[in-house]
Amino acid sequence: MTITFAERADQLCDRLREMEHHAEEGDQLFYCAYLLGLLGLHSGTEGEGQKVFDNAFTTILQETLEVEGVMESDQENITALWETICKKEIS
Repeated sequence: MTITFAERADQLCDRLREMEHHAEEGDQLFYCAYLLGLLGLHSGTEGEGQKVFDNAFTTILQETLEVEGVMESDQENITALWETICKKEIS
C-alpha cells in the first residue's frame, strides 16, 4: 500500500516528537523542533510514496537551511537527524 505525503509527514513527526521527548540537550531539541516546523509547513502537499516524499523534503530542507543562513554545524546535525528518522523502522 502506498503511503500519502500527509501520512509520511505524520509518521516522521511522531518519530521526531518521540526523540524530542527523550532529548537531553538543547541542541537536540532545536534540531527536532526545526524539522517538526518544516514538516508541518509541507505536510499538506499532495502526493504519494515514501521515497518520493523523503527525496522532495530533503531538497526542501537543504534549500531552507541555506536560505535561512543556519550555521554549517547545525545544518550538518539537522541533516543527520533527518536521515536518521527517515531510516528508522516503522513501529
